[in-house]
Parts: sequence; C-alpha cells; structure tokens
Amino acid sequence: MMNPISRLLLTIAALALATTAVAADAPAVPAAATAPAPVVIVNFTEAVPAVYGYGTWQNNFAVAPKAGFRVQGSKGAHGDGGFCQTLESTLDLSQREFIEIALAVQPANEVPEYTVCFGDADGTQCWARLRISQLMPGQPVWLRLKKSEFTASTRDPGSDGQVDWSKIKQWHLQGDWSTHKPAQVLFIALRAR
Repeated sequence: MMNPISRLLLTIAALALATTAVAADAPAVPAAATAPAPVVIVNFTEAVPAVYGYGTWQNNFAVAPKAGFRVQGSKGAHGDGGFCQTLESTLDLSQREFIEIALAVQPANEVPEYTVCFGDADGTQCWARLRISQLMPGQPVWLRLKKSEFTASTRDPGSDGQVDWSKIKQWHLQGDWSTHKPAQVLFIALRAR
C-alpha cells in the first residue's frame, strides 16, 4: 500500500509527463515581436546643452549631478514657468505610442500638474498635462502619456496646425501657469516608447 505522499508525487510526475507529451504535439508558437527600444529625448542626469528657463523658472532650476534638473520653489520657481531645449536635429517619434517622463516630486511642491510640450519643425506645438499631486514626495517614478492625449496648441499652430511627430524639434517642461505656488520637482528623463 502506497503512502499519501508517494501517491501525490506519482500523480505530479504523471501530470508532468502528460503535459510534456501534449506540449510536444502542439505546433510551435512564434515569439512575440519585441517592442522597439525607447527613444531617449533627454536624460537630465547627464550634461544637457542649451537648456533655457523662462517665466519663474528662469535661473531657478539647477543641475543635481547624476540626479536630474531640480526646479527650486525655494528660489522663486512657481507654476508659471518652464524650461526647454531646441534639438540639433529632428526626432522621429511617429512610430511611438507613449511619451514617458521620470521625475520625483519634492516635499515642498505645491503645483498639482505639470505640462509636457513638443514643437515640430514648422513650429506647431502640442501639450499634455501630468497630474502629480497624488505622488509620494521623494520617490522617483515614470509617468506615461499616450501621444493621443497631446493637444495641438492654438497659440503656436505653426504653418499647418498639425503636429508632425516625425519631425520633433523642441521639448518643453512647464508648471501649471494658473498657479503661483512653489514648484519643487526633480526631472530625471524624458523618452518615447
């Protein structure tokens, strides 16, 4: 007579053999296509040339070596400011579905939303907002926006009013211009996936 443990082990072995036999008869399934590597638009943990601030962020953001760009509300940066970079050559983001930003909200931040903005080669700008009020201060996170969430700007419509994602020439990170509260955030990277 077999003890219960031996019977259990024998049952498991029989099931494993049966599964292997069924798997051997099953047709091969092709491997899933790998997603293209993300396009890094800007990595703030490295030296980034020709970034300029405007509004209350002008002269109120600092490079935190190997950490990112720190917007400093304690020095006067509020929601009504931003910084940007005009790229040396255009980026083709047309085959990407998402724009992602890595950031860490700082404890003194009082700006509930930040804006990500892009400009194409003919000057058309588009923007989308990121709500960050729910984030835990000091914890770096990646936040994701679908490209379909970006709205073409009526203020900067370029020559045709349509964003050409295959010819991105400029990016902006901005606060919420409707608030004059302190902006305190660390921007780490911006990429497309």
